[in-house]
Amino acid sequence: MLEGLRRLKKRLGEVGPIELARWACVRAEGAAWDRYFSADTRRPFDGSAYADKAESVPYEPLPWFLLRQSMDALPVTRADVFLDYGAGMGRVLLMVARRQLERVVGVELLAPLAEIARENVRAAKPRLHSPVEVVVADAATYEVPDDVSIVFLFNPFVGTVMASTQAQVEASLRRRSRRLRVLYAHADDQPNLFAQCQWLKLRRRLGVGVFKRMNVAVYEN
Repeated sequence: MLEGLRRLKKRLGEVGPIELARWACVRAEGAAWDRYFSADTRRPFDGSAYADKAESVPYEPLPWFLLRQSMDALPVTRADVFLDYGAGMGRVLLMVARRQLERVVGVELLAPLAEIARENVRAAKPRLHSPVEVVVADAATYEVPDDVSIVFLFNPFVGTVMASTQAQVEASLRRRSRRLRVLYAHADDQPNLFAQCQWLKLRRRLGVGVFKRMNVAVYEN
């Protein structure tokens, strides 16, 4: 109890009362969404699983608040197929599958995380309106289905993995020409790794409210 108060006092001094209150609301919303889905998307996970995966960014779920804003700003239809790279424990999959899409696919490198995502999808099934599939695969070699129309990334990997993933997406578009939207969330102090993709055009950046250091770029081909 005393240690918790010390941490709260320290944090209050670092960010101020207004910012602290905002984050408290964000955390409360996160807990509420997990309860809504009967899921647990924040359970502890052993980060040592990434020890030999230098280009993978350790799992960190996108805040519910930012995810909700992103999806509210993205019109979807029943014909859309949604692909989430770095699906983790399935938070993005749950939020997206609340709507009616053709299907929702999550690609996750680590089998233990993918199994947690599947558990969360099963628990949330009464709340979902789209079929959800969780695939264990390396994004660099995963062949993108030729009906995928929306791609979502929350900074899951960098370097050659990101470059190979982008090449897989582009190859899918060459096999079947179609409209594609890419949402890429990353911190402002990190490079926007989609900026060099000539086959995509930056359409807008989403307002992210309390997450002032987060950037969500929306691209279309």
